Amino acid sequence: MRYAIFIFLAFSLFSCQSLPPEAQFIDQNKITGKIIIDEKLKDKCKGDMFIIVRKGISPQPLAVKKVKNPSFPYNFKLTPADVLVEEMFKEFKDEVILYVKTSQSGNPMESSRSCESEPIVVKTGTQNVVIKITKYTE
Repeated sequence: MRYAIFIFLAFSLFSCQSLPPEAQFIDQNKITGKIIIDEKLKDKCKGDMFIIVRKGISPQPLAVKKVKNPSFPYNFKLTPADVLVEEMFKEFKDEVILYVKTSQSGNPMESSRSCESEPIVVKTGTQNVVIKITKYTE
């Protein structure tokens, strides 16, 4: 019985500790929202969807989230944990540029038979962002 009390107290102490700074940074800088699609494009935007995050004028994506065959509206969450290069997670703060692209081939670089949203600037930590897919490329 004494061991059970000790184990209970030990778990209680550890469960009350605060989150590490990295976890707090991730939680404070998450972006949530939904992706919608223009009704005229609904049947054309098939395949994989890529939610792309860029920082400033850099052409290199900071983060990319791939979703296979999504249904719209699609609810999303992006965090610093989604960065492509782990050492860059601290760059996922302040303002970032978001846009969405669908690809029937599964390749985000291919432009034929793809749909895209306009890029939008979003402050990290923002909730309820709406991204609308409005362009189709034959």
